[in-house]
Amino acid sequence: MAKKRKTIIIQEKEIPKEVMAKLAQSRENILNDQIKQEKKKFQIKYKKQIGITLALAATLILIAMINPQINTAIKNAFGISQDSGVAVVENNGIQNELHLTSTENGREITLTKFISTKKKFAFDYQFKLDDEKLKELLKKQRSPDRLFTKNAANAQHIELGLFVNDSAEDMFSGVSSQSTFRIEGDTFYGSVVATFNREKIPEDAKLTLHIYKLSWQDAEELDQAFAEASKTGSPFGVDNALEYEGDWRFDIDYKPLTQTADTQIRNVKNITDIKAISDPLQTTVQFIAPLQEFNSPENLLSPEVTLYKDGVQAEDQLFTQIYNLETGEIEVSINLSSLDKTSIYKVQVNKVDYSSGEVMEEIGFFELQNK
Repeated sequence: MAKKRKTIIIQEKEIPKEVMAKLAQSRENILNDQIKQEKKKFQIKYKKQIGITLALAATLILIAMINPQINTAIKNAFGISQDSGVAVVENNGIQNELHLTSTENGREITLTKFISTKKKFAFDYQFKLDDEKLKELLKKQRSPDRLFTKNAANAQHIELGLFVNDSAEDMFSGVSSQSTFRIEGDTFYGSVVATFNREKIPEDAKLTLHIYKLSWQDAEELDQAFAEASKTGSPFGVDNALEYEGDWRFDIDYKPLTQTADTQIRNVKNITDIKAISDPLQTTVQFIAPLQEFNSPENLLSPEVTLYKDGVQAEDQLFTQIYNLETGEIEVSINLSSLDKTSIYKVQVNKVDYSSGEVMEEIGFFELQNK
């Protein structure tokens, strides 16, 4: 498994040269557009790629992280079933299959799966791949010869809306999401997994999901733009080469899953104030670790959580990380379902060189298991 690379917003007017050298290699996430967020002070960290904001940081530094959801135990699964939280729900016989269709501008999209808790939701969709221009763009995107942006090979740009009980308020904000795709034959299969920063979906929800846009860029143009920007460390981007726009609407008479678990904490070292809330798709854990040394512009080290499941490192099941370097507060969401009563997870906080991703020192850890 490739080593994660990451960086932290620096609180100074002039970015150090050694950091700038890394920024040119850290812009792949701009290409992916996988995350929709409510406040620009959030910095998104990806496995294998980095996002960086070259603005002055607020005193409160927040960092979120998205990881691809490919669990080795379910590596042959497709779509949202690759998310281990979804897989546990499905293995417990809870149905999430649908067959809802919507047609806009001559394009029919079918929603095949949808599942939700009050804080997280996921869905699969598909449409017929009959557009020669799209086929060519996808071929370029998935090419193994790409120089700089190959980690975006299965990323999909998608614009969504989520409404509850016929309300006019779009709930799809304050959310971290990952959108991916695959192709089989003449069918395009897309998947979205998203988690809110708080519980937003009510228990009696009747949801309406909207897909407003699917868009694609030319991967060769992206690679060229990335290469040019890397020489100067400047921002870059290209226009969309193809867009499907409309309002594909799916009415889902659906109640979110609300099963909870008593999450037990044990074997704690150098971590305090641990709180865990588990639902059928994920477990959110809040705790405090000694992070004061990282709250300095000159510090080129940063904290990072490493997750272990039953003694084996499981980066794929760590969905988000949020740090407050001033107070030491950390919040992580992991794909531990409340229905999983056997797995033992270890949450370990490390000191990491954010330019190389190398773990320098263990800060602390604890274990958790649902009962």
